[in-house]
Amino acid sequence: MKERQPIADAEKGSLATLITPVEIPEEQQPVIRAKQLETVGRLTPTIALANLVNASVVVASFWNTPGNRLIGLWCSTFVIATAIMVISHIAAKTRRRKNTEHRYSAEGTQESIDRYARFASFLGLLWGILPLLIMPFTDPTSQLAVSVIIAGVMFGGVLLVGRIPEAAVSFLVPTTIGYIVGLQLGQDPRNGFLSVLAVVYAVVLWTSTRWSYRQFVEQHLSGVAVEEQAQLIGLLLRDFEESTSDWLWQTNEIGELVKIPIPTLGDSTNFDVMAPGFTLSELFEASEERRILQRSLNGKQGFRDLALEVSGQDGTWWQLTGKPIFDDNGKFMGFRGVASDITQSKAIEDRIAYMAHFDPLTGLPNRACLHEHLEKAALRPIEDGRTRALLWLDLDNFKWVNDTMGHPAGDELLCQVATRLNETTTGADVVARLGGDEFAVLIEVAEQDDLINLVRTMSEVLNSPYDIWGSIVHCGASIGVRPIDQHNMDIQTLLKHADLALYQAKESGKRTWCVFSPELAERAQARRAVELDLHRAVENSELQLFFQPQVSTTTGNIVGCETLIRWNHPARGLIGPDNFIQHAEDSGFITRLGDWALREALSQARRLPKDMHIAVNISPLQIHSASLVTTIINALAANEIDPSRLELEITESVLMTDTEFTLDRLNQLKQIGLKISLDDFGTGFSSLSYLRRFPFDKIKIDKSFVEDIDHDEDSREIAKATLNLAKALNMKCTAEGVETECQKHFLIEIGCDELQGYLISRPQPLEKLAHLIDIGPDRAQPNIIDASPLVDRAHITKGDDNGVVDLMSKKAAG
Repeated sequence: MKERQPIADAEKGSLATLITPVEIPEEQQPVIRAKQLETVGRLTPTIALANLVNASVVVASFWNTPGNRLIGLWCSTFVIATAIMVISHIAAKTRRRKNTEHRYSAEGTQESIDRYARFASFLGLLWGILPLLIMPFTDPTSQLAVSVIIAGVMFGGVLLVGRIPEAAVSFLVPTTIGYIVGLQLGQDPRNGFLSVLAVVYAVVLWTSTRWSYRQFVEQHLSGVAVEEQAQLIGLLLRDFEESTSDWLWQTNEIGELVKIPIPTLGDSTNFDVMAPGFTLSELFEASEERRILQRSLNGKQGFRDLALEVSGQDGTWWQLTGKPIFDDNGKFMGFRGVASDITQSKAIEDRIAYMAHFDPLTGLPNRACLHEHLEKAALRPIEDGRTRALLWLDLDNFKWVNDTMGHPAGDELLCQVATRLNETTTGADVVARLGGDEFAVLIEVAEQDDLINLVRTMSEVLNSPYDIWGSIVHCGASIGVRPIDQHNMDIQTLLKHADLALYQAKESGKRTWCVFSPELAERAQARRAVELDLHRAVENSELQLFFQPQVSTTTGNIVGCETLIRWNHPARGLIGPDNFIQHAEDSGFITRLGDWALREALSQARRLPKDMHIAVNISPLQIHSASLVTTIINALAANEIDPSRLELEITESVLMTDTEFTLDRLNQLKQIGLKISLDDFGTGFSSLSYLRRFPFDKIKIDKSFVEDIDHDEDSREIAKATLNLAKALNMKCTAEGVETECQKHFLIEIGCDELQGYLISRPQPLEKLAHLIDIGPDRAQPNIIDASPLVDRAHITKGDDNGVVDLMSKKAAG
């Protein structure tokens, strides 16, 4: 850009810029010289003809003057010089045609410029001699004619060779000097003024030549800059083509595609579709995006990133961006924009959308898709007399299939369930898999009876055996039915009610169906209220432990107490565990409740004689709690209780889930020094196998057997067998529910170790057992002691997610 600055300054038109040399970039000098030669070369025949005509006029006009012989010699010389000039021009042109490289070389062009300057100088010298041959020998009228001829020759010569300033100056200077000298020889007083005019005229011609040459160079350099810019744009566009699938498009003012006058991009097949003459909008399939495109074109408004399917090319998608173009006068010229082939990305986008709305295993819509259908259904009125319902399904035996036959078999079962649902619910709005073994159906039928018949048929079909790779599998389904009214289409409420109906179907024995009723919602609300009240009960100290003594049949003394939780509700009064324990189990609150019972039981145990044990019931969820062992150790240490005094009572339901972990946890608790009792023996499953795998300290005969001892021989035999089994396994045996003297005497007679029941005492707060037990004073705060004696020989097994404490000692001191 710095090399071209003088040319830009020339536009200011100052005299200084005309005097200073024209600076041309070195790489452009041969090209400009070649253009100079080409321009002047085309005029060479004209120059030769003009010179010959002028020479002929001079000879004809001044042949009768005294210097006619000299004029004849001058004319002959002029003709010879002109002929040489023409012949040299033809020869140089031939050489340049044969040698293109030499034509644009610096040496070749400069040589040709110098040759033209020499020819121009020689011709100028000849025209400068002419006034010397005529002026001294003619009258003023003839002199004036010579002046006119010389002035015309000066103008014409400079004009014709002006593209080569060197040649123009070489021609102008000798001609002007010869003319001025000739005027001085003419002895006319007015010739002095003509000489001054000649000098001014020559300067004007020289200035015009310089200005014209600068314009010629500036025009050339501007053209070169434009060409370089076009080449740069072309390179950028080609780079753009290599890195993207985009291409450019343009329409005229009537919306027809036109060819863009710059290097085009993109696949050639795209240009076959976007060929000039087609209307842009007609290239695409009808869609909402095409309507937006048409409105934008009609309204002369820009648009961006419109995804359109190409007409006649199945599965081909383009993305268009465009804006209107206007000329300098504000006239609309059409649209111009960018198009890109998004077929591949559109396919990926569609695949992602499918995966977001459909289950990959069964191909059914998923939970998100079901919600969308429910939202649309909420906006669609239900016709009079028709019935719309949401069906919620859950497989009853799916976990057993996964556990026994493997997950691939479970996947096959889910696919078969999906097939049966589709076949049974033809015409349903949506059949969806919600995840796991849950399904949902949104359906609309003509009337209520049709819905009942459909659900009944669906239940029968789903409860039929399945053939899984040659194995017969029985896996029924429970179905919750939630009829939909136009005024109860709140989606979250619908889902909750359908789930309540499903829960009731499972409670009713599974493999059946249940229609939602307001009573189900009321019961659920009641359960929720109980759960909320339970959380407040712990914070407000509404829970209380009752103690039921256990008597030794050998000594008749009370040797321990079982703790039983009660809820002193501020509004409902004293509530037994049967009314809230199950709610605590279902909500998971049982873990917090059990931890409180352990801490409270051990706190109260400080008031009992040190030879009395205290029994606390443990739930299945509490066994799996990460805080169980820590809670027990901290409570034992804080209350200075010997671990052997704490007896944990578990039921066989504790051992039904994750048996290996449960047995490991019980062994770890025994290593602390605790006693483990098996409660409600004989009412569960596989009791003997558990007795063999885990050495319980005590077995408790369930009260259902004890209460029938008075009149039922089978109950007496079961009690005897249980006692004999306990003795054989070196375990103690406690009988629960002893209410009569007959039961007491029978149990003592057969050798039962301990008795517990209403005959001895009802469950009571500890203060109310003072007549039976020597109860110490109540201390508001337990002593804060060092718990290290309990854990100094223990270590926490690293990597155990449940925080299990593995005690190396069999028994730790209190």
